[in-house]
Order: sequence, then structure tokens, then C-alpha cells
Amino acid sequence: MNIEVLNIIKQYGNRVVLNIDKFNFKQAGIYIILGLNGSGKSTFLECIAGVNRVNSGSIKYDDEGFEDAKDKISMLLQKPYIFNTSVKENIIKGLLFKEKRWEELLQKYSFYIKDFDMEKLMDKNAKTLSGGEKAKTALLRVAMLETKITLLDEPTASMDLESTLVAEKLIKSMCLNGRIVIMITHDLYQAKRIADYVLYMDKGKIIEYGDKVQFFTNPSNEKLKMWLNADCIK
Repeated sequence: MNIEVLNIIKQYGNRVVLNIDKFNFKQAGIYIILGLNGSGKSTFLECIAGVNRVNSGSIKYDDEGFEDAKDKISMLLQKPYIFNTSVKENIIKGLLFKEKRWEELLQKYSFYIKDFDMEKLMDKNAKTLSGGEKAKTALLRVAMLETKITLLDEPTASMDLESTLVAEKLIKSMCLNGRIVIMITHDLYQAKRIADYVLYMDKGKIIEYGDKVQFFTNPSNEKLKMWLNADCIK
């Protein structure tokens, strides 16, 4: 799967929030997007997901437009929607519209359900869960769709450390078999743990990109160098 971003501009009124000339997500793997608040990260992810349309330019998925590729894309929003039903039904919700047997996939992901300590919650109404439990429920729902492109906006922000580490194993599994995961995080240590490639955004532009080792050890952008040094990431 190749995602080609070409000359995209997204603006609200006169305010330009995205201005990306060209970028390709060519390889399978985990792409982490970093940047300060307001840098355009979430808007970029939403535009790739098709939930937010660009004002100009194009995003192609293996040379297909969004309408032809939308079944290959799934997204977890920063504040994921939780249905007013059981945890189990929340997790399998997306599969009810797919040609997949949810029973088999539920069994396949039982390892993560167990490690997330969610087994005893499966029949509980998901609306009554804590923030971290809701985040785990939503992440499992997206993971089980097994789409070619998975977009995650700060999926572990409300999880404790133990659950975050389990979630990272789950996220790594999402990029198997040639799939792409594009994920936003503010946790630089998390980026170092799970990223294959890292993008840094500032004022709606991608100002640095590289594989994980290159990005953290030899960045070219001076603003990024200052940020990494301030956070003591070596």
C-alpha cells in the first residue's frame, strides 16, 4: 500500500492548518507523527482518513481515490466513540459490516484482551468504563478490523504504563502483512520504542522525516534538534 500526498492544503477561513507539498508513505510499518500542539498532526491524520477533506491537492491510496480505498482504512480518534452497549459488542462493532467472522477474530485477539485485563469487563456496558478502559476497548475494535491502513491519534494517552506496553505490542501487530500504521503521540520514548519511521510537523508542514535511528540521532532541522535536546532524548 502506497499513500501519496500531493500539494494538499487545508484551511479554516483564512487560516492554513496544513500545507504539504509531497509525501509518500511507501513502506509497510509504523509511522509516528510528532510535533507540538497546533502543528497540524490530527488534521493531517483526519485528511488521510477521509473524515476531513482537503481544500486542494490530492491523497491517493495505491493510485485510488478515497471512495475506492475507504474500506482499507480505519481510524481511532483522539476521543474515540463508545457505543452504549457491552464492551464485547463495542469491540466487534466494526466487524458486523465486514465479511469476517467476529468469533474467530475475537479468539485471535484474546491474548490482548487478557493482557489488558478486559476479560471480566466484556459484558459490562462500555459507557461505564474508566477512560483507560474505554481507550483499550476502542483500540481493540480498530485492531480487529485489520485494515491495510490504520490511523491512530494518541491511542495510549489515557492508559497506565502497563496497559501502554500491551497496547504497543498490539499496535506493532497491526503493521504485519504489508500494512501501514500512522500514529500520533506526544511520548518521545514511545516513538523510540515502536516507530519504524518518524515525521515531525510544524505549522502544518512536515519539516523532518527519517527512519527512527536517523531521526533521533542525526536530525537536520535546528528546531527539532532543540526540541529533542530539551527532552533529553538520545
